[in-house]
Amino acid sequence: MHIHIKNVHIHAGRQPAMATALLAAMFSASSEDDPATAASASAVSQAAATAPFKIGEHSAAAGGIYVGVTPGEDGQPDAHLFLLDAKPDSKLSWADGVKWAESLGDGAHMPTRFESALLYANVQSHLDADAWHWTSTQYSGRSAWSQYFSDGDQDTSYEVAEGRCRAVRRLVL
Repeated sequence: MHIHIKNVHIHAGRQPAMATALLAAMFSASSEDDPATAASASAVSQAAATAPFKIGEHSAAAGGIYVGVTPGEDGQPDAHLFLLDAKPDSKLSWADGVKWAESLGDGAHMPTRFESALLYANVQSHLDADAWHWTSTQYSGRSAWSQYFSDGDQDTSYEVAEGRCRAVRRLVL
């Protein structure tokens, strides 16, 4: 007697490509023995070919523009990153920018230094390229990192200075 147990939980539109490829490989390895498994492998491969989001496209459900996959920091899981539509009316100090972004709710925050680099790499055209934007990453007790989207430069500024702010939201993979 030979028993095969396969429990696979796929949440529509939320599985990363690597996990999908792994599932496809698992299913295809045993498809010679089980025709039903071969059909499942085909469905998984088809799902892998369809990305849940496209970089630079707006998602009404997420309330912003899809930026890409960002690795987790400080023990957080990897996530899909969205640049939210909301913008403050004026430049803000770093602390006020942090508060403003968090006030948007549902996990909204000012992007970290590394998330800002991803914003520059993937959706630069959706940001004010001629102004420094705060990141949530502090450099010291009185300064934090900021991002210039015209050329991708990052530098530190005193937190009392005023700069542009944007907010992002992470959708965990």
